[in-house]
Amino acid sequence: MKIQRYCLVVLLTAMLCLTGCSMLPTGDITRGVYYKSNDLSGYTRNEVYSLLQQESTKDITVTIKFNDTKMTTVKASDLGIILDVDATAQSIYNYGYEDSLLTLIAHRTYAFTNGVTIDPIYKLDEVKGRTYLTELAKQVDEPIHDAYLTIENGVVKMIPSQQGKRIDIDATLEFLKNEIQKNNFTSFSIVYTSNQMVKVTNEDVKPLTMILGSYTTYYDGSNTTRTHNIEIASQKINGTLIKPGQVFSFNDVVGERTAEAGFDDAPVMIDGKLVPGIGGGICQVSSTLFNTALLSGMDIVERTPHFEPVSYIPDGRDATVAWGYLDFQFKNPYNHSIYVISIMENNELTIYIAGVPQDAPRSVSITVGDSTEIPNKTITRIDSSINKDTTQEGHYGAKMNTYRHIIFNDGTSYTDTYESIYDPVDTIIIRKSAEPPKKPSTDVKLTKQQ
Repeated sequence: MKIQRYCLVVLLTAMLCLTGCSMLPTGDITRGVYYKSNDLSGYTRNEVYSLLQQESTKDITVTIKFNDTKMTTVKASDLGIILDVDATAQSIYNYGYEDSLLTLIAHRTYAFTNGVTIDPIYKLDEVKGRTYLTELAKQVDEPIHDAYLTIENGVVKMIPSQQGKRIDIDATLEFLKNEIQKNNFTSFSIVYTSNQMVKVTNEDVKPLTMILGSYTTYYDGSNTTRTHNIEIASQKINGTLIKPGQVFSFNDVVGERTAEAGFDDAPVMIDGKLVPGIGGGICQVSSTLFNTALLSGMDIVERTPHFEPVSYIPDGRDATVAWGYLDFQFKNPYNHSIYVISIMENNELTIYIAGVPQDAPRSVSITVGDSTEIPNKTITRIDSSINKDTTQEGHYGAKMNTYRHIIFNDGTSYTDTYESIYDPVDTIIIRKSAEPPKKPSTDVKLTKQQ
């Protein structure tokens, strides 16, 4: 320790002998310190701060590279890159005023003999940077889409995939922050995301050239809310690729029917009655798909009929769905993928299932039989508060079987059965007194609901 102190005394004495008092800490900027081309020797702190504030108004041009040949230029301030006046000033103030006397002497000696340039320190306004890159992405991003199939003149047509490009704004900002810390931001390259790559490739759908089965139902286009819901569900299932052995779940693909998901308020069937609710019309899509699945040879995993027959499809051919407890599911039984195509036009909903030609069934017949009526009840209630008797007409229920007989391309065949039970609705007579009721009408038959 004594030797170190002796050496420091010798160094300090040598400094004084060589330079007089010019290297002693006086509170002003150390002699030989530069900012860019400005010699700050002897500047006061206030003078340095004023200089840096002037410098902060000078903009820098930044080159943004999109690829090897395409680029653009922008002002650094538009990207949110600004001079950090306080941090830069502190860096200038601190040089030659270190806590360690040895470091202080070494820095002051080096600055006096060689000169030292203090680099500017920049910072990034991330909100401004994100805003700029978001707007830039609208001009630069190239659309990405999967390969998909459509129907033209009754023939399956493939639209090739497009890889596209999309700016990864978070990654680009992080890269830019690192470059700013290194004072190397006057030229940088955009970072593109790899998260949204093509999921359905040309190779996935190119072999699927045959319509294995299709079915059409009709809807009232003037009922805009119901039509809107049908359109959303149709779009959700359209383009679904189902691989060999994979199970398609209607609820998983379409999702919960909420206003946040875009569904409108339209009548739905609850306890055998049409009541207002979110997502009315969805069951027309599931019912149409059920019939397409039957005709294309799918294995039906889960199917539930409505409480009552519906007007858009024959009895025994419907499939109701309800988020959380009723789903429609089928399994792809083939050794090749299949693909769902759903098209709405001219008040018609047509759903196709496309596959490879060798998987097309040779023939499929669907019949509905064994229909029996389920009688309803007549219930009389007394309500002295009413002015006159009222009757809520019910109807019979029904039970029937739907048979599918399918012959596959290899000659194998089988028949399967799907039971449908439509609940009866009781006739309710409400009387103001306990007089003997008139005999109720018994000729009310099963009705269809929308």
